[in-house]
Amino acid sequence: MKQPNVAVYGSRNCSDTTRAIRYLETHQVAFELKDLDESPELNDYVAGLNNGHRVIPAIQIDNEILINPSDRELSKALQQSAAERE
Repeated sequence: MKQPNVAVYGSRNCSDTTRAIRYLETHQVAFELKDLDESPELNDYVAGLNNGHRVIPAIQIDNEILINPSDRELSKALQQSAAERE
C-alpha cells in the first residue's frame, strides 16, 4: 500500500499540532511539517484554507485539506487516501 503525501501546517507550540504529529508518528505515516513559527509567510495560506481564520493544524493529505482534525478524522482520511492509491 502506497502512503499518501501528507503535509502538516502548524506550530510545535500548539497542542493540537503536536497531537496530530504524535498520531502520524505512532502510525508510521511520513509527513512534512511546515512550521508557521519558522515560516510566518504560510499564515496567509493557512488562513485562506479556512475562510480567513488561522486554525491549526491544517493537514493536507494528497488533495484533501483537514482543519484541526480529530484522530478519528485523520485516520479516516488516511485510510481513504491509501485505498485510492491501490
